[in-house]
Amino acid sequence: MKALTSVQHPLVKHFVKLREDREYRYKSKRLIISGLKLIQELSSDYTFRTLIVKNHFTPPFPLKTEQCILVSESILKKATGLENPEPIAVEIDMPEPQDVSSARSLLILDGISDPGNLGTLLRTALGLGWNAAFITTGSTDPYNEKAIRAAKGATFRLPWKRGSVEELMDLLRPYTLLAADVRGEDVHKMSIRGPIALALGNEAHGLCDELKKKAAMIAIPMIGPMESLNVAAAGAVLMHQLRGI
Repeated sequence: MKALTSVQHPLVKHFVKLREDREYRYKSKRLIISGLKLIQELSSDYTFRTLIVKNHFTPPFPLKTEQCILVSESILKKATGLENPEPIAVEIDMPEPQDVSSARSLLILDGISDPGNLGTLLRTALGLGWNAAFITTGSTDPYNEKAIRAAKGATFRLPWKRGSVEELMDLLRPYTLLAADVRGEDVHKMSIRGPIALALGNEAHGLCDELKKKAAMIAIPMIGPMESLNVAAAGAVLMHQLRGI
């Protein structure tokens, strides 16, 4: 088993670039994942490229890896970008894009800029039984380290595709497209047929014009003195309301 002792080692720099450099990440088609729970959940489906383990720690579950490397606490911090990392991290192949065209319930994330919001919305969609997600190219990278942490594994379990608004509009032909608006209708009073798609837009600017024109607007009634909700909170409310419709 190999051991690394320097934070300046090329492999450590490779891990850091996978975390911080989107272009490098997609060129390499690799990701860095940390956290015992997530790694254990992925271990049944993946053979990891590289496992880095803190000295004197033994993973409490079986996993398959091409190479295992012992590292110090300082190297784990550097590789994961976390001040208090758990004792293992892995390098994993980036999953292939998936076909989402047969989804009966489709979450659309259009221009979501905050990685925490994007990851949380993927996690919520998976937890509430939505079938798939479409992420427009104007959104933040789902493989951003903060997005992955917020998604709690949903990035690897919920079928999703990233593409242009033009691709999305072709995909949406059989769907009833819904979007939130303070002047929208009560969803429970609407007659909705066929598969549904829920579109959530940029935190500051909302949906793009193409989606606005096609969408039927639905409302979240506000009882307290607030005009609107954060996009992740609004998405959770709407996905829950739309279950089973």
